[in-house]
Amino acid sequence: MQNKKTLLQRLLVIYITFFIVLVASIAHSFVTDFYRGATEGVELGEDLAEKWSSGTPRMIYMLDAQILKTPEKIIEIPSETPGTEIRAKIRELNLLVEQDAPGASPLSLAFRSIGGSSWLYFMIMLCPLFYLVIIIFMFMIIHSLRRSIREERTLDKKNVWYLRIIGLLTIASELITDLVNWVMSQRTAEILTQHGYVVNTSFQVSYSIIIMGILILFAAEVFAIGQNLSEEQKLTI
Repeated sequence: MQNKKTLLQRLLVIYITFFIVLVASIAHSFVTDFYRGATEGVELGEDLAEKWSSGTPRMIYMLDAQILKTPEKIIEIPSETPGTEIRAKIRELNLLVEQDAPGASPLSLAFRSIGGSSWLYFMIMLCPLFYLVIIIFMFMIIHSLRRSIREERTLDKKNVWYLRIIGLLTIASELITDLVNWVMSQRTAEILTQHGYVVNTSFQVSYSIIIMGILILFAAEVFAIGQNLSEEQKLTI
């Protein structure tokens, strides 16, 4: 019994450490992106409201893209140090596109503030929801592990499903973000091609996040195997 309790304690330490690192990485990415998005969203909302109240509704939306090649003209930045030249190279662009939208409602204009498409808006809004569900399930798993050790019993089967959901949501959130970025890069390319910019329109994936999701799914299956072995041992006894 002591060996079993020690094993569960070690498992708890491993899982808590894993979840702390995972939560920290998600929180860092989410808080940074959320703050930037909220700031830009407030400014965009004020512009939309101003245009609407003036009687000339305009659709204003944001586009993000990576730049592979810029026009021949080089941006030079004045330097206070004699003999020093500073040249800026554009690697990323954040565009704000504004166009006429006669007859459009304020709600429809707000829902098209990302990429000019309502479905892009709803897709990108899914990611914060996924992150919230992931964090909730993480705390539920840690609470279940602590209870299992305290009661000296096997781990709860629900933890397997929690881990599977966390892994799938981690992968899904990354793929959704990559898909939205890809669509926006396509639209940015259409706008900037005639101006001499070459936009990276390839579908880019953050494989580190995908691998993290796969590792979580792997942990869930290891968890499931442990559950099955424990049940088989009980039946054998």
